[in-house]
Amino acid sequence: MKNQFKYILFFLLILSCHSYSQFYYFGRNKVQYDKFDWKIIRTEHFNIYYYGEMERVAEIGAVYAEEVFDELKVRMNNVVTRKVPLIFYNTSNHFQQTNTTPGFIPDGVGGFFEFLKGRVVIPSTGSLSDFKHVIRHELVHVFMMNKIFRVLRDHRQTTDRTPPLWFVEGLAEHYSTEPDAQAEMVMRDAVTNGYHFGLENIWKIYGSFLMYKEGQSFLEFVEEKYGSEKIELMLENFWMHSNFNETIEEILGISIEEIDNEWEYYLRKNIILYMLSERHKMLMQKN
Repeated sequence: MKNQFKYILFFLLILSCHSYSQFYYFGRNKVQYDKFDWKIIRTEHFNIYYYGEMERVAEIGAVYAEEVFDELKVRMNNVVTRKVPLIFYNTSNHFQQTNTTPGFIPDGVGGFFEFLKGRVVIPSTGSLSDFKHVIRHELVHVFMMNKIFRVLRDHRQTTDRTPPLWFVEGLAEHYSTEPDAQAEMVMRDAVTNGYHFGLENIWKIYGSFLMYKEGQSFLEFVEEKYGSEKIELMLENFWMHSNFNETIEEILGISIEEIDNEWEYYLRKNIILYMLSERHKMLMQKN
């Protein structure tokens, strides 16, 4: 799975010590080599911070962020009323020096959403398509957390809990990318070699690249079999159960075990279709 860790994306939840400490390492002072002359672009929904020669990229990011905002407020039936800070870094090296979080950022992290102050921090890697992907991915986190907070508050529940990480990251990928060859390859390999974990055992791959892809794959399966509205209900009905799997069971109307079986059948069917397609291509080339 070459380059699978090139753009690891995650959201940083200060309220969850486990997810916070997974990516950051304390007890060491972060070295900051550079001083940045920050400038700001103010749009209707964002305050965008940039520096140096990044003005053109920041302007593109500002326009794109507003487009994504307009899309997500409809798709997720939710509006973020405060201005969202977007912090853009020119390089990954500068990004790793960020003081928006006290800990070290491992190589390969492509951006993060810092929950406590609602900031999105993203480096530019020279690829505009990757830059836009990260913006969209992290804004899904912003909208999702805002919606979860509203749903819990409206039902007079404490607002200090979130869906499991596989759903958080799976939703961000599902809403920010189309199914691609790499994601399909990862899931084919997992199913074929017996390390597709399903929802009952997905905790075993917590925080891994495979967890991201399993979460994305599951939501693609739900959308295709049950409809996209079922995914939205997972957010709307988050307040109903402390166990997220129970919420999913209620929405889909069957047990987690049955859901996992249906999902695996869906994946195996897709593998067979893929193999038949590849065989057809080979036969066409020979002819």
